[in-house]
Amino acid sequence: MKIRAVVLFLAFLLPGVPWAQQAEPATPPWSGATAPTEQPRLEAGSAGPQALSLTLDDAVKLGLENSPQVKMAEANVNYAKGKLTSAGANLWPRVTASASYVRSNTLPTFTIGEPMMIPTSFPMGGPSGPPLAPDHLHLWGFPSFEMTSDRTGDIYIAKLEATYPIFTGFRVENGYKASRLQLDSSKSDLAQQRENLVYQIKQAFYSVLLTQEMVKVVDLSYKTMEDHYKQVLALYAEGYVSSLDVAQIEARLSSIKPQQIQAKNGLRMAKLGLATLVNVDPAQDIQMVGQLEYAEEELPSLDQAVKEAMNNRPELKTLSFRKDQTKALVRIAQGGFLPTIALFANYQWNQGQDMPPNDKVWRDGYQAGASASIPIFDGFAAIGETQAAKAQYQQVIWGEQAFKAGIQAEVTSSYLQLLTSREQVDAEKVSVVAAQKNFDAAEKRYREGYVNQLDVLDAETNLTAAQAGYLRAISAYLIARAALDKATGKEV
Repeated sequence: MKIRAVVLFLAFLLPGVPWAQQAEPATPPWSGATAPTEQPRLEAGSAGPQALSLTLDDAVKLGLENSPQVKMAEANVNYAKGKLTSAGANLWPRVTASASYVRSNTLPTFTIGEPMMIPTSFPMGGPSGPPLAPDHLHLWGFPSFEMTSDRTGDIYIAKLEATYPIFTGFRVENGYKASRLQLDSSKSDLAQQRENLVYQIKQAFYSVLLTQEMVKVVDLSYKTMEDHYKQVLALYAEGYVSSLDVAQIEARLSSIKPQQIQAKNGLRMAKLGLATLVNVDPAQDIQMVGQLEYAEEELPSLDQAVKEAMNNRPELKTLSFRKDQTKALVRIAQGGFLPTIALFANYQWNQGQDMPPNDKVWRDGYQAGASASIPIFDGFAAIGETQAAKAQYQQVIWGEQAFKAGIQAEVTSSYLQLLTSREQVDAEKVSVVAAQKNFDAAEKRYREGYVNQLDVLDAETNLTAAQAGYLRAISAYLIARAALDKATGKEV
């Protein structure tokens, strides 16, 4: 009988990736002629009718479809599209139609009053000499009129107008370019958000598989310990072992229960973390489809990995777009020193502004021309805006250099961690084989009476720890592989 003294709690505390962040657990893929004897594993219960079965690809797809963070990034892309359309409107003429109605009591009017009688005379003169006094006076009637502004009436105006800026100091063109680059930057941000989410889902998925496998180890250890307890009781009844052996196995058996509870709670927490990432109901039962598997693969060289990261990382693409965008912003600010020239034309219809009786007649006409404005003094606004835009450009330049150095460090760290994890897997596999042989020998010697119960329990402890370490090593390798994919931008 193969005995597994449960030391899972100690296995969780082994050096390496914290259990809550580990990769996918499953039955250790023992292989080779020297592989330990196949150990029975408790099968996971079949998923209920409400269970959600997920492979790794399913989890990634579900997370990308449901993630609020991804949806926010998508909304930001749509926002940038709208701003680009708005900026492009300045490249086209503006055509507007307007109409107004005004009721006024200050309209002009022309009135004719009573004639003004002005006295006058016609002089009488002889054939020679001064004129004689008039023989009578005449009253001459002159018409009287006045202009007033007290007429009440209605004014109607309708206008169709077009304006087109033909030169704005290159601000319109660079504004459109900056908006287009902002859209490209938003798309890169979306790719980065998706990449980060894929990496997080992989970590959570592997964590669920690992804790799921650890639960199996604990349950199986309890079962095998029960079987061994029955064997010890039988030997004790026949007088082959002492009561101390019985007490030791009873104590070890009772110590497994808390570890079972902790392992199962760990599994629930791991599933909760995955459910949060894929944005499903935390109460949803998730059934994992997959297992921890390790397969040797040919890795690219470190230089190739760094080069791939420089070509693929969305953050670098975002910085490149923002660098060009800040260049456009500098040119926009410099446009404040240049004149603005625009063309305009309008056609207008109006009624009610003429004096009666023409106030009921519709008048129409057009205007067309060009306008220009030259900034002479703006309170140093253009100078300040130019200085600020140039400073932004320098910030992006230095930020890009710093980020490239950070990416190289991240890729190097992930690459070395992957190599270390691969070596760790090989080392842990050898440890499992040795621990299995030692356990088989201790169990056989115990039945023959050469060793005591503690020797068997110690051998079983070492075997359990070795198997847990092997699972953890596979988990660490898979997470390191996912980290390298993220560092090189492979997920994008």
